[in-house]
Amino acid sequence: MSFRLLTCLLLCAGMASCSSARRLEGMDDFESAETYAEWGQYEDALELAEKAVSQGDLSPEQEADANNLAADSALALGRYLKALRLYRKVLEQAPWSPHVANIEFRLYEIGVAFLTLPQFGGWFDSRGRGVEALETLQAHYRRSELADDALRLVADYFGREDVREWLEAAITNEKLFLEYPESEWAERSLWLAGHYRLMLVYGPEYNRDEMLRAEELLELSLETFPFGAKARESAEDLVKVKDLLAEGEVLVANFYRARGNMTGERLRLANAAILFPTTAAGEAALARLEGLGIDLEDIAAEPRLSSLDTFEVPLDPDP
Repeated sequence: MSFRLLTCLLLCAGMASCSSARRLEGMDDFESAETYAEWGQYEDALELAEKAVSQGDLSPEQEADANNLAADSALALGRYLKALRLYRKVLEQAPWSPHVANIEFRLYEIGVAFLTLPQFGGWFDSRGRGVEALETLQAHYRRSELADDALRLVADYFGREDVREWLEAAITNEKLFLEYPESEWAERSLWLAGHYRLMLVYGPEYNRDEMLRAEELLELSLETFPFGAKARESAEDLVKVKDLLAEGEVLVANFYRARGNMTGERLRLANAAILFPTTAAGEAALARLEGLGIDLEDIAAEPRLSSLDTFEVPLDPDP
């Protein structure tokens, strides 16, 4: 047998193995795909539905039907990524299709599968595809009863100890609270938005913006849900944030002191003592100021001194 003949035979065999689905007698590719799906032969249904689309002679309605059938078949086969791509194709190219009503639930199923099934973790981690599926759901079905659940799953994924994407966890939880304030997850998400901002703080000398945002969110949590299930956690985190902020002010005060800038030192000590009086650092700052003869009651009583940037103290206060 010649080399050329052998090559042709191998190519033909390869093509035959790659295209095993046959069109049923008296039916076109899409009709055959529908029948195969009814029979539970999803491999054949998937192949012929995609073939029908690839030929380019379907109407927009028929193409949406074929893509949806291919997606359903891929999902039945456990090919979640392929199903996700095909469902997104229907959403983006045919948002008017009647199939859109059911795609919402398929996206949720895909998202949960990627985030929970063990085969998607490990060395070749593809759990992030679950985030893609759930964020697609929330973006296309904002008023759906599943939209807040989808965001909650995404936020919890980012906050997992083996993922540790604290910033994404904070942003997603805050988004959940802001967009779905009536959700059953609203209180929890608002606390976690502040909690994960706090997780981004390495110490009192770092991440001041994150500390201030955490403080704002945690105070809002206690104000909005004063007797909620997460009030205790919010209060505990708020104490930690205020401790860090007070310690940061004292550290800056020490920095100014080391450089002989007494005005800067006293300003930062006053910040710590006035803004965070119940913290250990705030109490220590107050003691230092009293040793310098500075009366904080006068400062606190003067409204124009409420800005941290305008507060000034005399260079040589009376003892």
